[in-house]
Amino acid sequence: MRGRGYDPLWRDAEDAIASFLGPGPYLRTGARLTTPENVDSGASVPIFVQIESAMNAQDYPRVAHVVAHSNPNPQVVSVWFTPECGRAAFSTRIRLERSQRITLVVQMSDGSLLRDDVDVEIATGACADDGTGTIQDVTNFSPASRVSAPAQARPGEIVTIRALISHPMETGLRLNELDDWIRQRIISSFTCAYGGTPLFRARLYPSVAANPFFEFHCRATHDAMLDFAWYDTQDLTFMNQTRLKLA
Repeated sequence: MRGRGYDPLWRDAEDAIASFLGPGPYLRTGARLTTPENVDSGASVPIFVQIESAMNAQDYPRVAHVVAHSNPNPQVVSVWFTPECGRAAFSTRIRLERSQRITLVVQMSDGSLLRDDVDVEIATGACADDGTGTIQDVTNFSPASRVSAPAQARPGEIVTIRALISHPMETGLRLNELDDWIRQRIISSFTCAYGGTPLFRARLYPSVAANPFFEFHCRATHDAMLDFAWYDTQDLTFMNQTRLKLA
């Protein structure tokens, strides 16, 4: 899928925020980013995002961006919700280069902007140098994806969906033994559709941890397929499908 790869990046977190959503003002209530205060390794740091909303056409978050202030590039992950999610929340795992501040910014359906900041202490940083294997190893890696969703749900029930893909998420910032750059290879985006209609979408940057994972939600309104797709910057797409049945 050409055109879905790595975009030019801003180098400053506040510049990235302004480029995403503008200068503000940002409300300091209504959106929450949660992560452990102290982490042994920055290679895989869990984050949980929750946004207050009615999750209807008049009140839902259009997009949420997470940025890291001291990573080589600040962009971490961007997520687009729809009211059909039923709950404005998601979790994933990210990479952090060092102890630093992480910021969540959100644009709501009425145009209002929300912000939350958290500070994380990292014992051992891992971002630019995180990864293993040669250039050939990274190029030849064969990802495998899987999903988890309830086999059935009551009408109107909000169910939890999990999706995972094995992938090196090679940042393009690592040198091999010959001091040659190992070419970047990442999953650049993830989508989930419910009955053919977009439900949840994410844009991933190199600061998402290896073996990307998302947990998010869906309001069960009809018996239909859930279709998942992961887009790899090697021009590859990895897909899964499962049916959500009403009880």
